[in-house]
Amino acid sequence: MNFIPKNEDPVVRLGRNYVLKEHELNYPEIPDFKVRHESFELYVKPEQEEIEGVAAIDVESNGKITLDANHFEISAVQVDGNPAEWKYDGRKLIVKVSGKRKVTIRYRVKASQGLRFLKRGEFYEVGSTGEVNNAPNWLPVVNSPGVKCTTEKVVRVPKPYVAVSNGSLVKQWEDNESNYFHWVMDKPHSAYLNSLAVGVFDRYHDEWEGISLEFYLPKGFGEFHKNLSATKDAVSFFSEYTGVKYPYKKYAQVVLFGMRGGMEYITSTHLTWTTMHDEIAEMDFSSDSLVSHELAHQWFGDLVTTKDWSNIWLNEAFASYFQALYFLHSKGEDEFVYDLYRKLQDYLVEYAKYSRPIVTRYYKFGEELFDRHTYPKGALVVHTLRNVLGDELFRKGIKHYLSKHSFSSVDTEDFRKAMEEASEKDLTWFFDKYVYSANHPIFNLNFDGEKVVIEQVQDGPEYNHTIELKVVNRGEKSIKKIELKRVTEVNVEGDYVCLDPKFSHIAVVNDLQEEERLLEEVRDEDIKCVINAINGLTKFRDGKAISALNSLLLTSFWGVKYEAALALGKIGTKEALKALMIRVEPSKAMRGVVKALGEFKFSREAAEFLVSVLEQERSYYVKAEAITSLGKIGLPEFREKIASHFGERSHVDVISTSVIEALAYLGDEESFNFVVEKGVKSNNELIRAASARHLGKFGKKAMHYLKSLVKDESAAVRGSAVSSLGEMGDKSVVPILKEVVDNEDEDGRLRVSALRYLSTLTQT
Repeated sequence: MNFIPKNEDPVVRLGRNYVLKEHELNYPEIPDFKVRHESFELYVKPEQEEIEGVAAIDVESNGKITLDANHFEISAVQVDGNPAEWKYDGRKLIVKVSGKRKVTIRYRVKASQGLRFLKRGEFYEVGSTGEVNNAPNWLPVVNSPGVKCTTEKVVRVPKPYVAVSNGSLVKQWEDNESNYFHWVMDKPHSAYLNSLAVGVFDRYHDEWEGISLEFYLPKGFGEFHKNLSATKDAVSFFSEYTGVKYPYKKYAQVVLFGMRGGMEYITSTHLTWTTMHDEIAEMDFSSDSLVSHELAHQWFGDLVTTKDWSNIWLNEAFASYFQALYFLHSKGEDEFVYDLYRKLQDYLVEYAKYSRPIVTRYYKFGEELFDRHTYPKGALVVHTLRNVLGDELFRKGIKHYLSKHSFSSVDTEDFRKAMEEASEKDLTWFFDKYVYSANHPIFNLNFDGEKVVIEQVQDGPEYNHTIELKVVNRGEKSIKKIELKRVTEVNVEGDYVCLDPKFSHIAVVNDLQEEERLLEEVRDEDIKCVINAINGLTKFRDGKAISALNSLLLTSFWGVKYEAALALGKIGTKEALKALMIRVEPSKAMRGVVKALGEFKFSREAAEFLVSVLEQERSYYVKAEAITSLGKIGLPEFREKIASHFGERSHVDVISTSVIEALAYLGDEESFNFVVEKGVKSNNELIRAASARHLGKFGKKAMHYLKSLVKDESAAVRGSAVSSLGEMGDKSVVPILKEVVDNEDEDGRLRVSALRYLSTLTQT
């Protein structure tokens, strides 16, 4: 019998509930030939929803090259102008070629998941839509992130269309029918960073230190370029913080109706149309997060790129963390710390389902790794590294990493070595515990007034670094730096203590101090301490705890107000309900109040207060949250009030989609019919997606519609339908989910979602 130390248990190295039987070990795919430069002539035909292309690729090969090209109609392949030997199976194009040669491919390709053609009014919009495997849907390329080369594109479009792509616009001309745009990207980059956007745009221009800042918005929506106003300041901040000036000649942002989220194509980011919003939405919604995240990728992901998808955190975690650092710069420390806290909560939702090391080679689809372990957890690990090293050494390391590996592809070991070289510290322990191991620190904190006991209760490695402990005694505050052990004891006297008051490390802190100490801690000036105390107070139901939480609704930072409101909802007593019957500012905090009221099942008092909020409230998002909570309360007599708000104007139809969700919580026949007629049959993609997401709450009678929605033209709708089918837990959906998994042309994110649900259903 073998003894496995706890720190080496498979749950540490592989994770929990993550590895599936369908998973394989994946290693970097580096071809045995070299691509020097790619030149593309693209004739975009919006009406026909197709592209005619000519690719001229400079290669160096010892016998053959293999290119990724999905569903191309290939008419000719030449080597140095002469007919070539080639084979094509619909996915891989193999060309016989030796030496330094130019391979030319003439082809035609139709619209696909990777290149979306969308008709809006008189004109079409054409746009590439993201990673992992989308570039081969419109370009013949080596689709490995570890392979980089320079590119150029001559794009022909019908008048009056405009074509935007990577790099600099070196030439533009026209003939009687067409406009031509010649874009040159003279820095090497990975294939997935190729972009194309074609449309009729409102265009705006700015400049930062000789860098052209360009903004393209759909025609008629130009006023919303103000939503991207953080761009210039963020370019300046990232250049200064990293010590590496923005490395290209231009930065464009193109807002597209066919785009979900954002995609950091090199020098030409694509942004979802939902980033456009008015002053009312601005009360709750800001584009700064998306703008700064995608911009940060120009350094982390574009300048220096992951060698393979296993190391994708080097792109996504860093962009997520530098977005948070931008918040520290632009919004202040409270916003920064609260942003980190929300990232932790976001990650913990996924952690409840499975855990894995940040870097893992087990997956079936590359998209599986674009999860909350990569984004929010990864960002928090980068934050922890910054605090372990100190800001000065961290910045020195980041500059060294970016400078040393500019225009290259890297793995996590390259990053570790760069940080060690700059800091002159060995970081093997850090990467082993935080990056190559699953799980995270979980601390149980106890204090009796004389002794602090910190117990690490997580599965996985023991964390032994230094952490701060704030001790407050009769108003006097002191900071003690302690060395963590599995169980750490510190003899101090005080009224209360707070572990890691500045939120310097990724960790869950279970604040188990007595109620009186927590009542003192909620008045602390550090919001991380306050939130720790708020979470601790949810164990109590007495008037003192409720009064303390109620006072936070009136006097503190909006994020603290939000968390205090949620805590009152968890407590759930009549006194807690009474404390929540209050209007608070700003609206972001009020969202927490109305959300918490949804916890009071069948409470007419809570429902009537929510109705009064709906009658007086200006914020789209507060109204939407109030409608959802009204549905959760579950009183059928409020159905008409809920339904009356359907169709009300709001940002991204958040009010109408909340009506769909609220009626699904009610779950009766009349609500079901409303969701089907107004939601499932809607021409609005967002409303159909909301309907697909919540139909499963109605049970098996929704199955017929969900089976249809899983084939909807919209990936967002299909994804919502997959989630509903998977969460219903009915094994009859197994064939449907299997069809999604096996569909090689389906959006990779949907295949990943279907695979996980399928695995759960076939194991039970």
